[in-house]
Amino acid sequence: MTPRKIIGYALVALGFLLIILLGYGVIEPFGNVADARDVGDLMRVVAPSFLIPFAIFLVGVGLARGGRRR
Repeated sequence: MTPRKIIGYALVALGFLLIILLGYGVIEPFGNVADARDVGDLMRVVAPSFLIPFAIFLVGVGLARGGRRR
Protein backbone atom coordinates (compact mmCIF):
# COMPACT_ATOMS: atom_id res chain seq x y z
CA MET A 1 0.00 0.00 0.00
CA THR A 2 1.39 3.36 -1.02
CA PRO A 3 1.60 6.40 1.26
CA ARG A 4 -0.87 8.12 -1.06
CA LYS A 5 -3.52 5.49 -0.36
CA ILE A 6 -2.84 5.56 3.39
CA ILE A 7 -3.29 9.35 3.44
CA GLY A 8 -6.42 8.98 1.32
CA TYR A 9 -7.98 6.48 3.73
CA ALA A 10 -7.03 8.69 6.68
CA LEU A 11 -8.74 11.69 5.05
CA VAL A 12 -11.86 9.63 4.33
CA ALA A 13 -12.00 8.59 7.99
CA LEU A 14 -11.40 12.19 9.13
CA GLY A 15 -14.20 13.45 6.88
CA PHE A 16 -16.62 10.86 8.29
CA LEU A 17 -15.56 11.70 11.84
CA LEU A 18 -16.08 15.45 11.38
CA ILE A 19 -19.54 14.95 9.85
CA ILE A 20 -20.55 12.59 12.65
CA LEU A 21 -19.29 15.01 15.31
CA LEU A 22 -21.24 17.85 13.67
CA GLY A 23 -24.35 15.68 13.57
CA TYR A 24 -24.16 14.82 17.26
CA GLY A 25 -23.50 18.43 18.22
CA VAL A 26 -20.01 17.90 19.61
CA ILE A 27 -18.66 20.49 17.15
CA GLU A 28 -20.67 23.66 16.67
CA PRO A 29 -21.25 24.92 13.13
CA PHE A 30 -19.59 28.12 11.96
CA GLY A 31 -21.78 31.19 12.15
CA ASN A 32 -24.73 32.02 14.36
CA VAL A 33 -27.50 29.49 13.88
CA ALA A 34 -29.84 31.45 16.17
CA ASP A 35 -30.03 34.32 13.64
CA ALA A 36 -31.51 32.07 10.92
CA ARG A 37 -35.10 33.07 10.18
CA ASP A 38 -35.98 30.35 7.70
CA VAL A 39 -34.55 27.20 6.15
CA GLY A 40 -32.66 29.12 3.45
CA ASP A 41 -30.85 31.24 6.03
CA LEU A 42 -30.08 28.14 8.07
CA MET A 43 -28.58 26.39 5.05
CA ARG A 44 -26.40 29.42 4.30
CA VAL A 45 -25.16 29.51 7.89
CA VAL A 46 -24.30 25.80 8.21
CA ALA A 47 -23.13 25.16 4.63
CA PRO A 48 -19.41 25.86 5.27
CA SER A 49 -19.49 23.61 8.33
CA PHE A 50 -20.66 20.67 6.25
CA LEU A 51 -18.87 21.43 3.00
CA ILE A 52 -15.39 21.48 4.56
CA PRO A 53 -15.62 17.90 5.94
CA PHE A 54 -17.25 16.78 2.68
CA ALA A 55 -14.36 18.29 0.72
CA ILE A 56 -11.87 16.49 2.99
CA PHE A 57 -13.78 13.27 2.33
CA LEU A 58 -13.71 13.78 -1.45
CA VAL A 59 -9.97 14.54 -1.47
CA GLY A 60 -9.43 11.35 0.53
CA VAL A 61 -11.48 9.33 -1.95
CA GLY A 62 -9.48 10.79 -4.82
CA LEU A 63 -6.20 9.89 -3.17
CA ALA A 64 -7.30 6.41 -2.09
CA ARG A 65 -8.72 5.60 -5.49
CA GLY A 66 -5.47 6.40 -7.20
CA GLY A 67 -4.54 8.15 -10.38
CA ARG A 68 -6.04 7.77 -13.80
CA ARG A 69 -5.01 4.53 -15.47
CA ARG A 70 -4.50 4.25 -19.21
